[in-house]
Amino acid sequence: EAGSAAGMAPAPLTTRREMLRRALAVAAASTLNPAGAAAAAVVTTQDVVAPSSSKAKGDVAASDVPSARPSHPDDPPTRVTATGRIIAIGDLHGDWRKTIGALSTAKVIAVNELDEVIWTGGDTCVVQVGDVLDRGDHEIAIVKLLRDLDKQARKEGGAVHMLNGNHESLNVCGDFRYVTPGAFAESALYSGLQEGELTDWDLLARVRYAVYRPGGPMALELAKNPTVLIVNDTAFAHGGLLPVHANYGIEKLNADVAAWMRADTTPDGGKAAPPFLAMGDSSSVMWNRTQSKEHFPSPNERYTSCRMLSQALEKIGATRLVVGHTPQLSGANCECEGQVWRLDVGMSYGVLNRPVQVLEITRDKDGKDTMAVLSEGGECLASYDEDGLPL
Repeated sequence: EAGSAAGMAPAPLTTRREMLRRALAVAAASTLNPAGAAAAAVVTTQDVVAPSSSKAKGDVAASDVPSARPSHPDDPPTRVTATGRIIAIGDLHGDWRKTIGALSTAKVIAVNELDEVIWTGGDTCVVQVGDVLDRGDHEIAIVKLLRDLDKQARKEGGAVHMLNGNHESLNVCGDFRYVTPGAFAESALYSGLQEGELTDWDLLARVRYAVYRPGGPMALELAKNPTVLIVNDTAFAHGGLLPVHANYGIEKLNADVAAWMRADTTPDGGKAAPPFLAMGDSSSVMWNRTQSKEHFPSPNERYTSCRMLSQALEKIGATRLVVGHTPQLSGANCECEGQVWRLDVGMSYGVLNRPVQVLEITRDKDGKDTMAVLSEGGECLASYDEDGLPL
């Protein structure tokens, strides 16, 4: 199954609305548009409280108590094995063109004469580190594309994984401060509203809440994403990883986030709460910036941050960590002797509109990894060995 790229380049289009309509054609026939999606749009004021624009990231009912529930068949993976290259892609924030640019830079897709996006990456494993949502207009279209590419890749021994970032959790919480008008329209059209209804902003907010609230169709889709993923010996997380997260258990973190997004029922008859360690505050996996500061304020802070990272990696059995979340003004880079790679380069037009960069990890026959930062146009900006030293 090929994802369609038709109409996604805005240059030939006359209106932003036409661009959105064509973008939704990508998602219309997808499994992301279940039978209940249209029904989710039919909500009343009594059913849904419109989200408040003043909600802060800490204003959530959260729990850091380990879950006692049994594993769920739809819980996301925590550890996977890749036989080919590993490609890491940073924050996309609703930017379709940069998404296609990142996948093209990684040499895992081609666009055919019908404007279909075809997987060409063989057994490559792609990991997108979260924050597909917010700041851009084509959120659902990008999620649909990555899911379709995952189906194609698995037929060849590859895979495409998405992580949940802080902007995914914000939307499931009903915090829409960073949603663009185009993305409100996208979620409304996805839910079955007609174009003439897109001028009712109260309705658009209530519909988006129905689509993204725990148990809603897009929340159910995001529940399939891990919060922490380990591919071979490389860990991926949106913000950062601390010893407290490793002690809690990354499998439990993944399961707890998924249970909250699915609106699972707890043993006491309530609903699963958003786990604090995953997305509750600035020390959580999704919000943490401890390891992603482009320039540490002092040698002591660098030592402390790198030491905590080393402890966390040792506990989960990983060699390095790849993160997004914090835009790197100098481009993708590594710190802590190659133990952390920072990949949010602010490429979305809703952030810094910077050039596309992706990280490529290859392993030789002796089991040694080489990391390379690739830029749009096929240029390899730099290659590094396992210790983060230039080759």
